[in-house]
Amino acid sequence: MKDRTVRKSRPAGAANPATEPGAPGSEAEPGAAGSEAEPGAPGSQAEPGAAGSEAYWSARLPRERYSVLREKVTEPPFTGELLDEHAPGTYSCAGCGSPLFSSTRKFDSGSGWPSFTDPLPEDPISYTTDTSHGMVRTEICCSRCGGHLGHVFDDGPGPSGKRYCVNSLALAFAPENGASVRS
Repeated sequence: MKDRTVRKSRPAGAANPATEPGAPGSEAEPGAAGSEAEPGAPGSQAEPGAAGSEAYWSARLPRERYSVLREKVTEPPFTGELLDEHAPGTYSCAGCGSPLFSSTRKFDSGSGWPSFTDPLPEDPISYTTDTSHGMVRTEICCSRCGGHLGHVFDDGPGPSGKRYCVNSLALAFAPENGASVRS
């Protein structure tokens, strides 16, 4: 059985040499739109529709993000950089930059992953039945690029009763004041 735990090969936030313009193995052309920044970062914009091939994503995402977003790996609980983020702002897909969740819907579920009661109203999430690991769960993905985010459960607080349990590596965070971006 394949080990689906993220193994960090370089520090979080470290640049992926393959994403630098003109780097060997990079599909980005120097000066091309979105080649200046990591996907999901300010100034980056994935191609319209953002589906892309796996080669496209492999060349643009750091290995850890690729593992979560494209290979559906789950990062270990209580290790994500955004778990304890409490500033007001928006959580977007770290692959394509599509806005997904508002910080006003984030709560501490005790699960070890960032949790939200609802996605943004623009319907940024797609849902699929996941029967891996001997369980039946509902997988959530970015509806724009198809990147794996995590799972949704029916044990959340408030009117929705939902808990959107999301890998930090699948998210980029932009504070409301726009001063900086954490991902």
